[in-house]
Amino acid sequence: MSHSIREEFEKIEQERGWSTLFYRLATEHGIRTLEKKNDIALMNSNRALNRFRDVLPYDDTRVRLKNGPTDYINASLINVPLAKRHYILTQGPLPTTSEHFWQMIWEQNSCVIVMLTKLIERGYNKCWLYYPDYSNDSELIYDQVDLKVTFISEKPGLFYTQRKFDLTNMRTGEVRPIIHWHYTDWPDHGNASMFNEENGCSRSLNVLLGAPESAQTFLEFLMKVRRSGAFDPRYGAPILHCSAGIGRSGTFVLVDSILVMLAHTANPKEISLTEVLAHIRLQRHGLIQTYEQLRFSYLAIIEGYKILDALEASHAPFLDESYELSSNSESSSEEDDNYEHKRQPFFREDNIMRSTALSDNLEDINTELIHRLDSNASIYTPMTSAPVRNNSFTLSTLISGDMKSELLLTNHHNNGESSTITPSTTERTKTVSPLADVTANDTNDDKTSLRLRTERLKRNEILDKKVQDIKEKLQNKQQLSKRLTNSIFALFSSKKRRPLLIYGIVSLLTLTGTIFFYKFYYNGGIIMRKK
Repeated sequence: MSHSIREEFEKIEQERGWSTLFYRLATEHGIRTLEKKNDIALMNSNRALNRFRDVLPYDDTRVRLKNGPTDYINASLINVPLAKRHYILTQGPLPTTSEHFWQMIWEQNSCVIVMLTKLIERGYNKCWLYYPDYSNDSELIYDQVDLKVTFISEKPGLFYTQRKFDLTNMRTGEVRPIIHWHYTDWPDHGNASMFNEENGCSRSLNVLLGAPESAQTFLEFLMKVRRSGAFDPRYGAPILHCSAGIGRSGTFVLVDSILVMLAHTANPKEISLTEVLAHIRLQRHGLIQTYEQLRFSYLAIIEGYKILDALEASHAPFLDESYELSSNSESSSEEDDNYEHKRQPFFREDNIMRSTALSDNLEDINTELIHRLDSNASIYTPMTSAPVRNNSFTLSTLISGDMKSELLLTNHHNNGESSTITPSTTERTKTVSPLADVTANDTNDDKTSLRLRTERLKRNEILDKKVQDIKEKLQNKQQLSKRLTNSIFALFSSKKRRPLLIYGIVSLLTLTGTIFFYKFYYNGGIIMRKK
């Protein structure tokens, strides 16, 4: 046991000095970071890209985007050398920064995302829905960065949800698997004051920050994240975010890195939690936002030390097998008790979007999903033998009565390999190999993606044309005003009007000469005669 950290915890707990310790560390942090700059984040072009106006990345540790409309994202690279750990901490994506978020994941070659906040907590928007959840959209396309995020599966549990996506580069066609871990057991209570800046408008609000009472679920979640290959050195750093990317995310970094250090040191007393915290705070401002989070970090490390061997054994590479649901027998039997149900794309009624009040594009997606449902329902062969595990339910009248037949969809797991669907109104079924099924679905996905992308490009072309027409009209008005202002100059400078110009000049000279002759010569002669 790390006696130093445990003794510190017991002493602070006895003296009730968590608030005093937290503010002392905050003061020391302020002194250490006097020379740190965040000028890039404060640029006018980047202010609207920050969720909170006082949570900004330092210039020297910020993540720089390589290709795209901007190189700025509110994200920081965190390096803990003693633990040989690298993390990327970022804010919860905004509607205007979701594409930058996925661009960063692609460019940093990250394969695991750790989300530590709910989308909405106590009525406050904590994070934008930046990923496809299949109940709303099966995929998200970001044209500006040429990336597509496709929903693969979702596995909700009691205190976390595991999602899996495919991230596709639409320029090259390269596809990368992404595992998304969503921790949902963090209580939405506590006290802190933050400033929110959305859409360029700053406003003050109360952000509710707290910490779990027990570290058990958090440590189990950490073990799952490690087991998924989040820290595989062949890939980029895992992406961690909460709402601001400093409180819960900082807690995760502090607990994980210190547990790694404790596992690889002969003298645990040499490891100081406050020194590690001071080090990571030099790389992103404000990590650990409240003294409750600081106390929880101590508690999680103390509890984690008791199962240190199990935590270390949970480290695993990021493999294709880890990307499959229930890929190994160890997790399949162990995790089924935790998970409320397993959710697959085509086997949920709420995954099918209703056909009422949809735009043309959503109608196309809806039709495509029904087509995929039919194709998937027809490729399986019914099994007469009793399955090992059975999770059945009925899809009745899927979309506005268009499908009047009922399908009894029974998902059988036989050694994690086979599944069956038995249509109650269909007597004949076709048997197709799984490879052919995957190929057919991939083809449908590609066609759907291409069609939707083409439609978006057409809409963009129409909008661009309208913008160009408006610009041309404005330019014509400006040119007309200039012509009216410079009409005299245009009259003199036009080649076609040169004869008219010459005629006018001659006429003017003739008139002037006549007046001069009449005034001086004719009148002068009359005066001379009178004399």
